[in-house]
Amino acid sequence: MAHYYFGNHPHACAKNGAKIHTRSHYDYICREGQYSNMQGKKEDLVFSCSGNLPDWANTAGQFWDAAEKGRQSNGRAYREIRMGLQEELSLEENIALVEEFLKESGIGKNHAFSYAIHDKEAAYDSDHRNIHCHLMFSEKTIEKDRPLGPDMYFKHYYLNEQGDPCAGYRADRYYQSRQGNVQMRKQWADIVNRKFQELGIDQEVSEKTLEAQRQDLLAQGRFEEAEQFDRIPAPHLGDAYKNPKIVERIKEKVREIDEQTEYPGCSADQAAETDNNDDVVEQKIVYFATDKVLRRVTKEIQQARQRLRQEDIQRLEARIAAEQDDAEAEALANKPIVVTIRDVYEELEYRAEEEAKKRTQMLVFYKDIKKQIIPDRFLRNAAIERLIGSDYRNTKKRLNRIQEELVPMEQKYIELKDIPYAEKKEFYLSYSDKLRQKQALEQKIKAYHEELNKREDEIQTIMDELKAENESHKERLKNLYGKINKSERMEKIYSEKAMEIKNNVSDFDKILYSRKMPRLVMRHCSLDGETPLTNYQIIPYQGKAFVILSDVPTEPWERQKKTALLLGDTVEKGKANVYVVTMYSEGKDISGVSKTTEQVRLYANAKTAMELQTGKGNHYSPQIQNVQQRRKSEIVGKIEEFLRAATENTNGRYHAWWDDEEPRKKKDKLKQVEEDLYRGWNM
Repeated sequence: MAHYYFGNHPHACAKNGAKIHTRSHYDYICREGQYSNMQGKKEDLVFSCSGNLPDWANTAGQFWDAAEKGRQSNGRAYREIRMGLQEELSLEENIALVEEFLKESGIGKNHAFSYAIHDKEAAYDSDHRNIHCHLMFSEKTIEKDRPLGPDMYFKHYYLNEQGDPCAGYRADRYYQSRQGNVQMRKQWADIVNRKFQELGIDQEVSEKTLEAQRQDLLAQGRFEEAEQFDRIPAPHLGDAYKNPKIVERIKEKVREIDEQTEYPGCSADQAAETDNNDDVVEQKIVYFATDKVLRRVTKEIQQARQRLRQEDIQRLEARIAAEQDDAEAEALANKPIVVTIRDVYEELEYRAEEEAKKRTQMLVFYKDIKKQIIPDRFLRNAAIERLIGSDYRNTKKRLNRIQEELVPMEQKYIELKDIPYAEKKEFYLSYSDKLRQKQALEQKIKAYHEELNKREDEIQTIMDELKAENESHKERLKNLYGKINKSERMEKIYSEKAMEIKNNVSDFDKILYSRKMPRLVMRHCSLDGETPLTNYQIIPYQGKAFVILSDVPTEPWERQKKTALLLGDTVEKGKANVYVVTMYSEGKDISGVSKTTEQVRLYANAKTAMELQTGKGNHYSPQIQNVQQRRKSEIVGKIEEFLRAATENTNGRYHAWWDDEEPRKKKDKLKQVEEDLYRGWNM
């Protein structure tokens, strides 16, 4: 069944976002190295090929090893194109398709490449094959007149002062551009269609979406083909369809065919009848009506098949997604959970800071509430102001101010008694004005007093309300004062206990609690609880397997050395021993191994373990969310438990348990002693 698939992918990444090791990806698609004998895979490698490898690369694997070493941490060492091949074609014909694409795309001429063809049974249809090609290539454009060794091949392209290239090859940006992707997608469709045409296969693929293909047909006026492509056209009736009798006869024939229980068609009797009568028009009517019904039935069948196929796909996708979610949830549930002294210390410091922030906020509220309490001596004035507004208070203030101003003026008035009027006129006028203002304000105050005397009951009621509000504010202040004092005490306790741990505990990474901790270094383990060991290169040596971590600095004349972990090695309290492996000059095999005193963690800290790795726009399934919530609750609960212990009078000593949730089985005395030595220790 002809189909189209073309995927253009940069350097592949793991689920955690880290770049997959280039050599590991090559080994995977070509079934080499650790993938040479994959178990449980219904997939077969039927062909592989590499080209344009430099002279220094004896094998494609050596080249991709060098590509991985030469890339920057966030850079890519290769680009991969995945192409769906056709089950209608032989293996040789599909290989020819790939080779033609290499030629037309320019990859086969200008870039180092490797490709592999896989052939397996279709996942959802055992009657069909899933044949596809993985094509990985370096985007570095080879300059054949300027051969470069592995130390310069993958470096950034650089020009010297004279403008001549002196480092690296230029990376071709065409393959990552939208234009390049569109062009390559069309190239692949054209290559497949040419091969179909060459072999006389009545099939066609398109790089366009199904909807785009349908729209193209509609735009061309090919409406029937837009809905169905294999319809046999109805015979042409000429002008006969204009005859009402002919039209009615067609309708009648359609009804007759619809009423048949068998597959619609022209019966032998009908054929004989039309032959005997030699009635061409009648024969056309029969064929026309039959074709009309067939078109409708065919369309219904196609729609039903399409609907069923879509439902099957949706069910399959749902099942695959559910299985994937279940697998991810199970993997998450099996990840180690660890609480260390550092987690307790950091939580103590965090809580001390939070208590300080909380107390600062409460003090602001405390001051605000305190301002709202009215002293008893001011209650009546406050009640009056609430009753008649602030003008009464303001009038009294103005009267008091004028009275104060009049005191020196009255003394001066007496002193100026014998002075001629002309000399004291200005003062007398000002003095008289002040007296008039005083009299007016006194009159106004008098009117207010008369009103207030009449409303004494209202004033008393308001005073009672103000007293009740005061009592409520005082109660709030009392409660708030207690919370402030408690917060201050807790801040002091948290700070003191954090300092106590700091002064008494030498190793902050010592484990207080753990669960699901690995006891052996296995492939499913993760470095620092984040990077799976399967992301690293694994090299066998003397019947053992070593996980290669990083390069060890060496002198130019020394053999290359790398740090590594030993698969199957014992894990002690979540940490694995680090080894140094010495490589042969080719850098592919190990010549010697030595154990170091260093160790690496195979677990994540509590903070990391409580966080799902978002930032990728991921929407996690309910299964994963539930597992993560349980993990978070467990970690928070354990930290809270140790926090309570830390705030007691422990004098800097904390008892730690190893996997304390595992049921303690009955054992003989010696076994019990051994387990106690392993499970618990004092710090």
